[in-house]
Amino acid sequence: MTNGNAAFTALWQPFLTGALTWSESCLFLRARFGPIPAGIITEQMDCQQSFKPYADEIERAGWHLLGNIGKTYPIVLVLPPPQRDETRALFVRSLQHVSDNGFVVVSMENSEGAKSGEKDLRELAPNVQSVSKNKCRIFWAGKKDLNETLLQSWAKLDAPRMLETIGFISRPGLFAWNRIDDASRLLTAHLPQDLSGRGADLGAGFGFLTHTVLMKCENIEAMDVFEAEARALECARLNLARFEKTTRLEYHWHDVAKGIQGPYDFVISNPPFHQGHDEIQTLGQAFIESAARSLKPGGRFYMVANRHLPYEASLKNNFSKFNVLAMENGFKVFEASK
Repeated sequence: MTNGNAAFTALWQPFLTGALTWSESCLFLRARFGPIPAGIITEQMDCQQSFKPYADEIERAGWHLLGNIGKTYPIVLVLPPPQRDETRALFVRSLQHVSDNGFVVVSMENSEGAKSGEKDLRELAPNVQSVSKNKCRIFWAGKKDLNETLLQSWAKLDAPRMLETIGFISRPGLFAWNRIDDASRLLTAHLPQDLSGRGADLGAGFGFLTHTVLMKCENIEAMDVFEAEARALECARLNLARFEKTTRLEYHWHDVAKGIQGPYDFVISNPPFHQGHDEIQTLGQAFIESAARSLKPGGRFYMVANRHLPYEASLKNNFSKFNVLAMENGFKVFEASK
């Protein structure tokens, strides 16, 4: 379990105190792996997780990672994401898949909007009960007296939609979901027009960088789009569909930190540097190493990063040369050659 995941630890409190009775058959939405208390049996627990590193943890633990949900469960566990509209849609899904006499059980850290989360679940299902543990709020509700109008409305909140203000399809909860990230915009301004052959976009989000480079460069034959968040990758497919007749596009739900195959003529990236609460410099370093290993000799890597992050040593260790193309508004753009 990732350090700081207090909500996971607190989630089991109602079952440990006897407020709720555990059922071996349960659904775990936005599941995380971690130490399970004695008496909680997980053999029949179906898990869903759209973030690849967490999904990989679940599979390594031997838990069942589920694709589509085809039934209802007496217990549905939920670890909500930070974004409120995404969480509201997740609450609707949880109530859709809980059995008539079952319970939806939610755990949220107080600092991550637990009070608002409990309020939102109560608007959908008024019979909410709650307890506090580990600076978290654990709250649960049964499938009674549901607000059907609100259920229908909130179910649509997570749907990919065209945002006319940015000209891309996106959805709540993605990184910079309703705007063009300043760092990505800066990177695209400094990409050359002579990129060609086979390229890769590491951490592609909803596809802005790939979209821009395909508009800018005429001789790109293929692009591999890598993204750890499946919900973002779905939007990238929609945004890049227009290029599929002229460019071979492949989409990868993948943790780039584990490496990629290649070989590529060029790689572009705006790597993440946060996971959960923590700023993790090693994520960007892993992206640099993956890019270097996947490039052909003479291949080029273009990357943008927050100015304070010390990636120069990693670039020096993994590439024959690199230079800074721009340093503006708290960001820096690098070009590196294999």
